[in-house]
Formats: sequence, C-alpha cells, structure tokens
Amino acid sequence: MKENNLPFGEYVKQRREQLGKTMRGFAAEVEISPAYLCDIENGNRKAPERFLEKFVSALAITEPEEINGFYDLAGVSKNGQHSDINTYIDALPSARMALRTAKDNNFTDDDWQELIKIIKEKKL
Repeated sequence: MKENNLPFGEYVKQRREQLGKTMRGFAAEVEISPAYLCDIENGNRKAPERFLEKFVSALAITEPEEINGFYDLAGVSKNGQHSDINTYIDALPSARMALRTAKDNNFTDDDWQELIKIIKEKKL
C-alpha cells in the first residue's frame, strides 16, 4: 500500500470492490454482519481489531508494506491505537525509550528509513 490518504472504511470498500466482492459476500468471509461492514465502510465504526487479520486475508493484502499500511489505517481510525505494535511497545521499555529518544532528537522520516534499513540488515 503506497501512501494512502483514504480513511480506513473507504479503503476497505474500495479494495473490496476492486476485488469484485459484494458487501454480503465479504461480510460472510470475515464473519461479520453486512450492517456492521456497512458501518465500517461508511466511517461510523472504527476498525474492528479482532477481525483485522481476516480483513487482510479477504482483501488479498500480501506485501509486508501493504499490510503495515493497512494496520496504520486501522490505527488512525482508532485514534492511534495500533493493535499490531502497541503490545510490543508496552512490553519493551527499551522500545519506548528509543521512540522518545528519536522524538527528542527530532528524527525525520528519512532518519527512520535509515534506521529501518539498519534493522532489516541485522543478522541474528
């Protein structure tokens, strides 16, 4: 998922329609009611945390970058509650310290991209 400025629900609707899936069919696939899906797509409900993995699968989102972007949209819809990373950050004091240090040092997106590259290259 490249930079996506759509709200979560609009993204879900757009992607679902691109895949040729009906609202009823998609709702059945992710095991929610069509009315609930309609509320999500119309922005009346936030991203349903317990169903996000099913959404990823049903929307055929396979690339790691796209999956991360999808979870970011879900987090934005929930006022910054990024379910895929909050638990990790909560469990690791060093992760919180790293984020605060980066904030205090005014890390830019380019700085973060460089750090991500270093992390990906690290061999365990």
